[in-house]
Amino acid sequence: MKPKQVAVIHNPNGGSANKSNLTEMWHQFQAQGIKSENITWYATTAEPGSAGKLAGVAVDRESDLVIVCGGDGTVCQVAERLIGTGIPMAVFPMGTGNLFARTYYSEPTPKQFVEMVLAGQPQPVDVIRTQYSDATGKPHDTIFLVGFGLGKVSDAISTASPVYKRIFGRLCYVFKVSLACLFPTAQRFHLTSATGETAENAAAMFVMNVTPTAMATLSRGCNSADGLMDVVVFRADNAFQLINVAACLAFNRPESSKHYHRFRTSELTIRCEEEVLPNIDGDAGAPTKEIKLTVEPRAVMMILSS
Repeated sequence: MKPKQVAVIHNPNGGSANKSNLTEMWHQFQAQGIKSENITWYATTAEPGSAGKLAGVAVDRESDLVIVCGGDGTVCQVAERLIGTGIPMAVFPMGTGNLFARTYYSEPTPKQFVEMVLAGQPQPVDVIRTQYSDATGKPHDTIFLVGFGLGKVSDAISTASPVYKRIFGRLCYVFKVSLACLFPTAQRFHLTSATGETAENAAAMFVMNVTPTAMATLSRGCNSADGLMDVVVFRADNAFQLINVAACLAFNRPESSKHYHRFRTSELTIRCEEEVLPNIDGDAGAPTKEIKLTVEPRAVMMILSS
């Protein structure tokens, strides 16, 4: 596409933020004929919802392309604001996990990214809306693009220290998840989907909109444009059962483990007997006992790598 007005929303404190990448991106746009006066740069702040508010400014200023340089939290905020506008977005990885970006863009150079964006065509992508009330009764309503998790293994990802993530990157996640796998705690989940009800004792459960390349076997065939979410349950009560699931995943055969269960649905309500901490695209939500998840089909336009 050939945009007339580009908005670049970047998180200067992202886990892999690099000012030189932004500078090089600016040069590459110039080389492709996009003048500097047609590019507006927005830096997020520590204010909650900063990226979403900046996306709103970009919409009001009639941007016809929004580029997000940040992690999954920044990406989700911008995507939520762009729902229904028809304005396409693209993502350059500058966070820690970069789950969405690594799924579709790998790790492009600024030159590769700009060329891909200008040569690409927007495609519709599903989002999954997450609604719940926390322990104080405060309502929460947000979306995710990649995955949602509950349980101790999931908590290890969402509660990772921002300081350690900045210093150690993805190794911080590896260390915390490894510890969680050694000492899992099963919880009781009551699940109501579009096809029925079930109850599960599980060490962890995940709801996926799409699976990053490195996690493809977690839910084989998961598609972010099919109007469905993939629900994966680890029916593990102890470390040995969890190791069994992990080993089957490592050998690309998760279905061979009796502790692995998967199904697909367009909506899901999760009720828990104890408070749980939602992991929403790698970021921690607020403690709750009930969550409703709903697929919003083809909600956001994305320029994705081929």
